Amino acid sequence: MKHLVLTTSVLALAVAAQPAWAQSATTAPQSSEPAQAGSPAAADPAAPAPAADQPATTEATDRAGAGLADIIVTAQRRSESAQRAAVAIAVVTPGVLTNAGVVTPTTLNAAVPALIVTKAGGANTSFFVRGVGNFTVNAYADPAIAFNVDGVYLGRPTSTTGTFFDLDRVEVLKGPQGTLYGRNATGGAVNVIPAKPILGEFSGYVRGGYGRFDAVDGEAAVNIPLGDRFAFRAAGKVVHDDGYNRDGTNDEVGQAVRLQLYGRLSDSLSVRIAADYSHQGGVGPGASFNGSLRYTPGSPATAASTANYTYIPANIPAYDGLHTARSQAYFRTLVIGGAFINPGTFPALGEFLKPGQAYAYPALDNDYRGILAEVSLDTGIGQFTFLPAYRKSTLDSVFNGPAFAAGINTEEDRQYSAELRLQGKTIGPIEWLIGGYYFDESIRAQYTFSQFQINVFQNIATGTKSVAGFGRIVANLTDRLRLVGGARYTRDRKRFDYVADTLVEICSRPPPPNGPGCFGGPSVTPARSLDQLPFAPIPMPNRGPVPFGTAGNLILDNQDSGNPREAFSRFTYRAAAEYDLGPASLLYVSYETGFRSGGFSASATYPTYQPEYITALTLGSKNRFLDNRLQVNVELFRWKYTNQQVSHFGFEASGATNLFTENIGRSTIQGVDFDTQLRATPTTLLRGSVQYLDNRIDRFAYTNPFGGTNLTPVTGCRVSAPASAAAQQVYTVDCAGQRGYNSPRWSFNAGGDQSFTVGDYRATLTGEVRYRSNRVIGFERLPQQNSGDDTTVDLSVTFGPADERWMLTGYVRNLFDVTAAAAAQFSGSTGNSISTNYYPRRSYGVRGSVKF
Repeated sequence: MKHLVLTTSVLALAVAAQPAWAQSATTAPQSSEPAQAGSPAAADPAAPAPAADQPATTEATDRAGAGLADIIVTAQRRSESAQRAAVAIAVVTPGVLTNAGVVTPTTLNAAVPALIVTKAGGANTSFFVRGVGNFTVNAYADPAIAFNVDGVYLGRPTSTTGTFFDLDRVEVLKGPQGTLYGRNATGGAVNVIPAKPILGEFSGYVRGGYGRFDAVDGEAAVNIPLGDRFAFRAAGKVVHDDGYNRDGTNDEVGQAVRLQLYGRLSDSLSVRIAADYSHQGGVGPGASFNGSLRYTPGSPATAASTANYTYIPANIPAYDGLHTARSQAYFRTLVIGGAFINPGTFPALGEFLKPGQAYAYPALDNDYRGILAEVSLDTGIGQFTFLPAYRKSTLDSVFNGPAFAAGINTEEDRQYSAELRLQGKTIGPIEWLIGGYYFDESIRAQYTFSQFQINVFQNIATGTKSVAGFGRIVANLTDRLRLVGGARYTRDRKRFDYVADTLVEICSRPPPPNGPGCFGGPSVTPARSLDQLPFAPIPMPNRGPVPFGTAGNLILDNQDSGNPREAFSRFTYRAAAEYDLGPASLLYVSYETGFRSGGFSASATYPTYQPEYITALTLGSKNRFLDNRLQVNVELFRWKYTNQQVSHFGFEASGATNLFTENIGRSTIQGVDFDTQLRATPTTLLRGSVQYLDNRIDRFAYTNPFGGTNLTPVTGCRVSAPASAAAQQVYTVDCAGQRGYNSPRWSFNAGGDQSFTVGDYRATLTGEVRYRSNRVIGFERLPQQNSGDDTTVDLSVTFGPADERWMLTGYVRNLFDVTAAAAAQFSGSTGNSISTNYYPRRSYGVRGSVKF
C-alpha cells in the first residue's frame, strides 16, 4: 500500500504539470472577495468580505451536478477558493459535519485524517496534528494546536465546548502557522467559522434527532433582516445523551446559544457584534480498566509486559467504565504503593472534594461566554479589520481516573484579545497585509487531586500577556508565478503563582506477607486511607510526620512558587512560491517556522520549561480535471520538531507523583497527503484521502527520580540505572528511535454519495470508511498503550424534496461496533494499573430538519 500511494502521488504531480489544455477552469467563487492573484476570479484585495452577506460555501454547484463545489476559505486572512489557497488545509463543510455526526471537537476525527482529538479529564480536549499536540492539558500548559472560533483564539482547551452549531465550515490547517495566527500554533490550527447574518433575507432552520444511548439533540437558527442595512441571526443548540460507557460516563450534555447583529453602516463601513453562551453538564469522559503491572525484578520484556514487570489483565469489558460493580471490585484489589493499602470507595468523590455534597459519579458544571466585534472599514489604502473579543469561563467539575480523583473546585478563566489588520490595496504587482495582535489571559483556580496515597490541594493564579506584529507580502512576478513572504514577531510574558499542600501517607511497618502492614486486616479496624479525608487540608506541622491510622504516618509538604515571571519571544516566518500550472492547477512550495512559548508547572522538581520550535517544508499541488469533475490534491511534507514539550504525570524528587511539563524531545515528521474527489455522474460523488506519516523520534530522554525506592521506572523505553545506590535514585529514560505519539503510519478515508430521484423527491445514500493504523496513545509507551489498527464504517440515507426544504435521515455510525482505543493511562500510584478510554460504540438514530 505504501508503494501504491507514493507512486500515485508522483503521478499526480506529473499530471498536474501537463499543459493547460488538459484542464478546465475551476468554477469561480461566488464571492465579492478576491481569489488569489493570477486566477480567473482575481479582484481587488480590499473588497469587502462576503461573510455577512452570503454563505462562503458554494455547495449549490455540487448539488446541481455541474461539477465539484468550490469552498471559500479565509485561512490566509482573505476569501479565496480552497483550491487556490496554497496552504495545507482540510475543509469540513456543513453537509460533511452533519453526515459525520460532528457535534463536538472530538468528533472531528471522523472527517480529517491528519487530526486526532481525544477527551481528557473533565472538560479538557486534546488535539494532535501529525503527532504534534498535548497528551495532558491543564490550566498551566498551552495547547500546541491553535483553536479559533469566529476568528478568536481560545487559550484554554476547555473553551472549545459548545462551539459546533450553526456553522459555515471548519478549517483544519496542518503544520506551523507562525505568521498569520494568534499564538502557539506549532502543529496547526482549527478554525471554527459560524454562519453569519445575511442582509435582506428572512430564513432559518430547525433540526432534531434521536439515537442510541437516549441521544437527543436539537438545533435551530433564524436570520432576520432589519431594513436594508442590518441583519440579526440567532442560533441555539441542545444535546443530551446517557453516555456510551456502561457506568454512564462518556456522555454529552449541554446547551448553547449565539446571537449576532450585522450592520452595513455605509458603503465602506460594516460592523458585526456576536455574543455566545454555553453550558456543559453531565458526567464527562470515562475510561475502563485493562489490568495492572506486578513488580517482578529481572523479568524480560515481552509482548505484554515491560522489563521487570508482569502484566496481569483485569478481564473487564472495554466499555464498562470505572464505576460499575465489576470495576469497583477489581479496583479494591489493587495495592497503593508506599502506604500498602487498598483504595477506599472510589465513586464517593464528594467525600473529600465537596463537604455536604455526595457525587456518586463525576460531574461537570461549566459555563462559557464571550462577546466580539468585527469592524471592517474600506479606505484609500485598503481594508482595515478590527476584531476585539472578551471571553470568560467558570469551571466546577469532578472527574477521575484510576490514577487519581480530581476536583476543579473553582476555576475562572478570562481572556481579552484584539487583532487589527490592514489588507492593503495592490501596488503594481505587490499585494500586502500587516497587522498586530494582543492577548491577555488570567486564570484563578483551586484544585484537589487525590492519588489515594497522596492528596494535593492547589491554589493557582497564572496569566499571560502576548503582543505580536505580523505581515504578509505577495509579489506577482508573472500572471502565473508568485512569491510569498510572511513574518511575525511574538513576545509572551507569563506569571505563575501557586500554593500547594501535599499530604503523603507512609507505612512504617513492612507490608504483607513479611509484616502486618498498616491498614486493613482483622487486627486493624477501621482501615483509613487518604481518599477518606475531608476536602480541606488538615492542620499539621510542615513535613510531619504525624501518626495516621495504625502504624502509619502523614507527611505534609507545603510548596509556594514565589510568583515567578518569565518572558519568551520569537521571530517566525514563511517563504513560499506559487505557480499556476493551468487555469485549474496550482503548484506550491513553502518553508515555515513556528514556536510555542515556555511556562511553569506546579512542581518543585520541574518548575519551568522552555519554548518548543518547529520548521516545515511543504511541496503541494491542487488540481481540477475533466471539466471540473475530478479533483486531485497532493502534499509532501517534512517537519523538524525540536525542544518538544511534553506534559505528563511523573515523580518528584520527594517520591510524590505530579503533573508537569518537560522539554524532552526532538523528532522528524514527514509524509504525504493525497486527497481526491470525483463527480462520476450528476448523482454520484466519490471521495478519498490517504495520509502516510513517518513520525520518528530523534531524541526523547528524561530523568525519573524515585525518592528512596529501588523500583525501576515503568516504561516501554530504554532505562539507564542510576550511577550509585544513593537514597535519591534517578533513572534516565530514553525513547529515541520510536514513533511519535498519536502518529498512525497510515490514515485512510473513503466515501461517497449516491442520489436517486423518486418522483418529486430525492434520496441520497452516504457511506464513509475510515482506517487508522497503530498509534502510541500513552506517555509511558507500554504494550497496552498501543491502539492497534481500527476501521470504522458509517452509513446514512437521507430523503426529502429536491429543494431540501425538509429532510429525514437515518444513520448508523461505527456499523461493525469496532472498539477503537483513544488514550491509555498508567497509574503508578494505584497498583500500577492501566486504563483506556475508547471512541464511541456503534450508534444509530434518525434526524430531521426543516428550512424556511
